Amino acid sequence: MGVRVRKPILIGGVGLSFALWGWISLQDSLLDWGTVSLWGLMAIGGGLWWFRRDRPSLPTVAKPRSPLTAADLTTAKTHLNTLRQLLATECPQVDQRVWDQGLAQLEQGDSSPFTAAIVGSPWVGKTALQQALPHDPHWHNVETATPTAQTAALLYLVNGDLTAAELQHLQQWQQQHYPILLILTKQDQYPEEMRAILLDTLRQRVQGWIAAADVVAIAAAPSPITVRQHQADGSIREFQEPRPPELDSLLPRLAQLTTETEAIARAQQWRQVMAIQTEVKAALNGARRDRALPILERYQWIAATAAFANPVAALDLLATVAINAQLLVDLAQLHGQPLALDQAKPAARSIGELLLKLGAVELSTQTITAVLKSSPVTYAAGGLVQGISAAYLTRIVGLSLIDALQQQDPTQPPSALNWDSLSQGIQGAIAQTQQTGRVASFVAQMRSRLLSQGT
Repeated sequence: MGVRVRKPILIGGVGLSFALWGWISLQDSLLDWGTVSLWGLMAIGGGLWWFRRDRPSLPTVAKPRSPLTAADLTTAKTHLNTLRQLLATECPQVDQRVWDQGLAQLEQGDSSPFTAAIVGSPWVGKTALQQALPHDPHWHNVETATPTAQTAALLYLVNGDLTAAELQHLQQWQQQHYPILLILTKQDQYPEEMRAILLDTLRQRVQGWIAAADVVAIAAAPSPITVRQHQADGSIREFQEPRPPELDSLLPRLAQLTTETEAIARAQQWRQVMAIQTEVKAALNGARRDRALPILERYQWIAATAAFANPVAALDLLATVAINAQLLVDLAQLHGQPLALDQAKPAARSIGELLLKLGAVELSTQTITAVLKSSPVTYAAGGLVQGISAAYLTRIVGLSLIDALQQQDPTQPPSALNWDSLSQGIQGAIAQTQQTGRVASFVAQMRSRLLSQGT
């Protein structure tokens, strides 16, 4: 009875080898707008021209999410249960009681009062708005950062056009079903024409995913008015008179938000479920990574041995590609994403093309050679550079494959790898190992094993 070939790519490949940046907003009043002169009109015109000229393009906004429904929440809970069952099967030692407690509290409902986060960069007016708002809801003053899952709504403050980073924050929070009010602060510091253009620009930036009525302008702490009083003795007394907050466009929308309890509670629950999903998946990925690393180490040693024994560049690369393809099959199987042989063959070609396109083969050889030159005796050994380079490439590709596989949904059928993401992962892994000095220790380990094998 013939011997069954369990790893055809590996056996065939190795056998053959023996024969891869907004606008900076205005902070001060341009001039005293009590009177409008020719110079004032020129200042406005110049300001509008400056605002519109050469505006940098901002990132494309993702497709807006549809309103969250009860069915969406049920789907998220079902997916979480499936994920937890998978974790229990693969990693029964993981204690899941903390998630049980979190879900139990979730089912009981949240009786806490309406809580909104006032978010924005430093000096944008968060504290002034917090002090000016009614005190029946709870307002949290935070810097630009991710709010908590329990936050009911976001009041996002800007004092000019959106930067790319600000737009990305808003887009991320919209995808997480936070109600968002985009607020242009310090409106008293802008002439009316400039204010109108700023509001229009902001609404265009978020068109389709934040309603125009939810983009408003306010002045939580307007600049005081200079008052001149003529005294009986003929003198003039001049003093600063405070102005009340200008919140007329904001307060009605806030009042409406506080009544949308059902939709807000549903979104809060959904975010909490998704947060637990992230924790469960991280635990699952961590356990799988622990099991994947020994597999990777075994294949990098196979790659080193094959190239060391047959240091011919063309065959060397062929063996490395074959080994990496078989490594992909085994890693995919471990991550619940099995690949058939007809899927593994194009994967082998893609990995080889990717390595060549990135110049990874030449780069790894140069890196290994530079390290080995510090030891002339071992540098002269035949096939040593090729062997260690093959192992190095295999490790880089393997670590990148693990990261790519762990980005997949472990509860869904296998899907094609994102080769652009894998390419970025390989480049990042090479850069990281070179920057941290890990190459030297890796070379020393592989050199010792290869030389001991050759003696």
